[in-house]
Amino acid sequence: MTVIEYREVADVEEFETRASVSDDGAKILSGYAFRYNSWSLDLGGFKERLAPSSADKTLRARNDIKALANHDSSKVLGSTKARTLEIESDSAGARDVITLPDTTYAHDLWAVVDRRDVRGQSFGMSVVADEWNADYTERVVNEFRLHEVSVATFPAYPSTSVSARSLAMFEARSGRSRDDLAAAIDALRSGEMTDEYADLLTEAIQRSRGVSDEDAAAVLEQVDELRDAEPADVPDELFVRRARLILRERAIGLL
Repeated sequence: MTVIEYREVADVEEFETRASVSDDGAKILSGYAFRYNSWSLDLGGFKERLAPSSADKTLRARNDIKALANHDSSKVLGSTKARTLEIESDSAGARDVITLPDTTYAHDLWAVVDRRDVRGQSFGMSVVADEWNADYTERVVNEFRLHEVSVATFPAYPSTSVSARSLAMFEARSGRSRDDLAAAIDALRSGEMTDEYADLLTEAIQRSRGVSDEDAAAVLEQVDELRDAEPADVPDELFVRRARLILRERAIGLL
């Protein structure tokens, strides 16, 4: 399961996205897709920074990276494959130049950037390697894959940021692979739980010991509701497993 996290470029004053027109009349947006060694805003209980070499592999890989309007995949502004999006890394971060298409939404976006109503960018990444401090309040991303850049009216901070932190904490406490846990959680959320995933989650919750008294009380309440909703002929073993899965959801805070 690939978890895509979204970030806004901080320090807009210094790294502002600008609108211009090329010699052949094409409308251009340029700025920084992301910055290195700059602490983010609060991302849900933690902050992070990108290590200077964190984007080296993703930029060398020549994967097709899209430039979007407001993270909307139906509103493509450019792509590296078509050479309408150029991204070049320097000591500060990754500077991008987007040659806009002749579409209404692109013209409208160029106009609001030119007026400086919109001044920054966001980007979508999946983290390949990272490091956390002892209390999981600071994260250093050592390697990531860049999926898209966006000129966004509002910065994107979805729950995936908190989910990434929860998974990292859970991995450290449980001793299980983050990828395995993420796959099991995805199966739980989609209703495609298998015995193997259920066993993995049950083992992990027994080993993690990261559940607060408040969470435990909430789980007991949910378990009572579950018991009331279950048919009388449900085996105790199955009921206990489902109760443990509720505890798992609460413990990692992903649902």
